[in-house]
Amino acid sequence: MDYVRHQLDQQPQPTPQTVNHRLLVVHCLYRFHYGQEIPPGQSHFQRTYFTRSPLGYGRPRPRVAEGLRLRQPQRVIVPLSAEEVAQFWNSFRTFRDLALVGLMLLDGLRSCEVLALRQEDLRLAEAQLWVLGKGNQQRLLPLPQEISEVLEKYLRLERPFTNSSSLFVSLKGRRRGRAMTPAGLRSLFRHHRLRSQITHANPHRLRHTFGADMVRNGISIPALQHLMGHSQIRTTMLYVQLAPQDVWREYARAVAKRTRLALPEVS
Repeated sequence: MDYVRHQLDQQPQPTPQTVNHRLLVVHCLYRFHYGQEIPPGQSHFQRTYFTRSPLGYGRPRPRVAEGLRLRQPQRVIVPLSAEEVAQFWNSFRTFRDLALVGLMLLDGLRSCEVLALRQEDLRLAEAQLWVLGKGNQQRLLPLPQEISEVLEKYLRLERPFTNSSSLFVSLKGRRRGRAMTPAGLRSLFRHHRLRSQITHANPHRLRHTFGADMVRNGISIPALQHLMGHSQIRTTMLYVQLAPQDVWREYARAVAKRTRLALPEVS
């Protein structure tokens, strides 16, 4: 508690998420050195609560929450609108950059997954793509036709001759022909945010836009879980945050199909 109070007295004050992350690191360090959890001491924060499955089914099961954590506000990432996507997309000129952005928008890839792609992961003839996700878990994804065409043009016309097995490499400068780095990807997005005036476009928001678009078009949650490479369906549910206009649209669609009620005649 003293450690948390000390952090909250600092200026600028760290966010609850930062404090909770530091507490987790301290817990892991203690467990590594002593082979056990930090003893509760005089202040005991352990509590038991009941929870259902992520979809709300089944019997509530008791779970134990251990340790001190600060309450942190739920982070809501608003997806890009269709107009913003078009404006951001039109700011790119090279096939390499269009392929990068397209894989995030149309396949929901993380930035680290895009950078980890190798040429051998492409199966252009079958319109498929092998992706290495978190936990070294591989998943096979469909490759949209427009992205397949962009990738073919990138490989045929732009990609320099190099020994690098990475799919995406630098096109110019001292790093020409070498694998694209996270810093290079950040620089690319920073440049195109200024160019397109879409200031909140970033790889994670593009991935979230993909998830929101899939939900709006009726994809099942288990299918979306596979496409996005989530090990827990609970994580997929967090991505599915419908905006109010989406809720009203779904409501209107459901009302149109429901059983009609016969209203009494007014005499």
